[in-house]
Amino acid sequence: MRLVLLALLLGPVTASAQLLPPTTLDSIKTYHSLESALKEPDQVYRLDLSRKKLKQVPEEVRKLKNLNALDLGHNKLKELPGWMNELQYMQEFSAPKNRFTAMPNSVCQWKHLRRLDLHQNQITGLPACMGGLKELYSLDLWSNDLGDFPKEISGMSALKFMDLRVIQFSQEEMDRITELLPSVKIYFSQPCNCAN
Repeated sequence: MRLVLLALLLGPVTASAQLLPPTTLDSIKTYHSLESALKEPDQVYRLDLSRKKLKQVPEEVRKLKNLNALDLGHNKLKELPGWMNELQYMQEFSAPKNRFTAMPNSVCQWKHLRRLDLHQNQITGLPACMGGLKELYSLDLWSNDLGDFPKEISGMSALKFMDLRVIQFSQEEMDRITELLPSVKIYFSQPCNCAN
């Protein structure tokens, strides 16, 4: 009976330990090889698979249940697999210089996401569901093909920084985005004379 009680008491502590405090996450070991990560999957909180010429995310990443930060930058990815929704502790996701044309669906499922970097892709718009990312602090989307900013993005209440440089917006659209996110520092390039 004591063991059962102890297991019940310790259970939530073990589960909550998988979501690291941001200061801990910043200083924790980064795995740069999937092979080494898979040797101790429960110890992997930060994984860097950038510059690996990936055309798809390796399914083995699915085994890293405690993953809090993932870098997939400088690859050839066009989409993320549906199983990435299972990575519920994701706080930092970086995939610049890939081939995304739409925001990956998984992004809206990562409720603890704090930093999102998808610069230099071909993303054409943001989905309304991103308004549910209440912990998102930094959003880097410079040099995409963004045209659609739904009003729901105003729900990103923790957002402080958003980079939208090297994207053609009219002054009217820039004003509208700024009104949706009045407390966010937004970086724009010069407005274009394009008609919206």
